[in-house]
Amino acid sequence: MYTLLIVDDESWTRETVKALVDIESLEITKLIEATNGEEAIKKIKTEKPDFIMTDMKMPGIDGIKLLEVIEKDYSDIPTIVLSGYQDFVYTRQAIKSGVIEYLPKPVDEIELNEALKKAVYEKKRRDQQQVGYQFFTATQPGVQDMIESFRRTLSFSLKELNATQLSRSIYQFLESIDDTLKRDASFIMYLHQVFLLLLDETLKEHKVKVEDLGLDWNDMRYSATESLEHELMSQLSIGEQVIGKVDDIRKQKTKINLDDIKQYLDEYATSPNISLEVIAKKYFVSKEYLTTAFKKKYGCNVTEYIISSRMEKAKQLVTTTTLQYKTIAEMIGYEDVSYFYRVFKKYYGCSPGTIRKT
Repeated sequence: MYTLLIVDDESWTRETVKALVDIESLEITKLIEATNGEEAIKKIKTEKPDFIMTDMKMPGIDGIKLLEVIEKDYSDIPTIVLSGYQDFVYTRQAIKSGVIEYLPKPVDEIELNEALKKAVYEKKRRDQQQVGYQFFTATQPGVQDMIESFRRTLSFSLKELNATQLSRSIYQFLESIDDTLKRDASFIMYLHQVFLLLLDETLKEHKVKVEDLGLDWNDMRYSATESLEHELMSQLSIGEQVIGKVDDIRKQKTKINLDDIKQYLDEYATSPNISLEVIAKKYFVSKEYLTTAFKKKYGCNVTEYIISSRMEKAKQLVTTTTLQYKTIAEMIGYEDVSYFYRVFKKYYGCSPGTIRKT
């Protein structure tokens, strides 16, 4: 029923994968191979595989370039990365390209088949959504503007974690639907598919997996017996759950990041390259947010904390050593000794020489 394309320049890896795949339960009836990205692209065009499993480090067109091609031209094919090359550039590209799973070598049989199960489910879900979309747009073209407006409102509410707006939008939409549409099964099914796509986009936006929220895509499959009201109330319930849990996760991550940032500053405050901008980029937050959050927790902003750490170290060196001030300035992160003098005098109210004499 399904075709799996295995892309790896090592023949033993391809043979291992073929031997470990649970063909029967996964309904994979055809296994095809490629030794590099260039060959894989040709096989994708001719064989049209349902799933792709690719290595990252290969001669010629490697895994990064192959994933870029898949993302651009074949984004509907669920893809799994299998690699022993532990390089963050590869990992980041795998995440960016929305792969199903990133598995390390040597391949583990259980992990391999679990990843393929995810791929099979993802394909079935996408196929179901496409069927629902094609059917509804063909039979109900006049309602598209109304649904699109509703979709945009839901998208905003979920991405902004606004539960109040989400509830208001759903109830207003329910009240605006006439009785004919309320009884239209294709309309309800289409709304369900729109919501699942929107939910998937929201989770990716917040970098959260559905499993992190205690949810399962299988539990959210469409049921033809559900009324429109039940469908929308289910969307509201799931949406509120997502908003609450994503908000909790985000707050927890923020808390952990602030502790990590302080620890990092304690270790690297005297580095000449350290700055608010560098720290913000390292921890993927805005400078404005970092300044506010850090000051709220520690009583000073990041720049002030760096200066304080440097000045305390400078005073220790001034009072306990006979090192030249230029050397001390360089040791605490200042290349310009005159600038070091100004910062020191502003911080302590006197020059390094005055403190050294006392």
